[in-house]
Amino acid sequence: QQHHVRNVYDGDTLTLTDERRVRFLGIDTPEIKEKQPYAEEAKEYTKSRCNRRNIWLTFEKETEDHYGRLLCFVWVEEDGGYLCINEGIVSEGLAFVYSPNKSTKTFNFDKLLQLQRRAREQKIGVWSNFVDASVVKTANGSAYHVRSCRHLSNSRNLIEL
Repeated sequence: QQHHVRNVYDGDTLTLTDERRVRFLGIDTPEIKEKQPYAEEAKEYTKSRCNRRNIWLTFEKETEDHYGRLLCFVWVEEDGGYLCINEGIVSEGLAFVYSPNKSTKTFNFDKLLQLQRRAREQKIGVWSNFVDASVVKTANGSAYHVRSCRHLSNSRNLIEL
């Protein structure tokens, strides 16, 4: 479905001219309100491609979140084809792959993870200061820690990841 954008709120949320809000599926960008690093860059990425322009929306099973925002993939015309903004912003290191639970995966979840992995390896955007670490989880799997974490001193049956 083609729509026109009135305003870009942040990297993963925009408002259409009919006043409906759109939340990008499968990703999460740093928050403007909380002044998180790379929030402004993520907003600028989306704004430069979507603000006051035509976009195309595609949906998956759930079409709205609990705030009433449309949940979708946002597409723009670029270089004679279409760019999925959800994927593009991840590839630029300005968004994290996001899934609300283990059973909900977007159609392009594996591609999003691949794009995020590449951005992390290239140390761009939110990944610029990322340091990889070995991680363990507790036996019940509810908590993840680096091996040197002081909270592990009384834990048994740790699982290396």
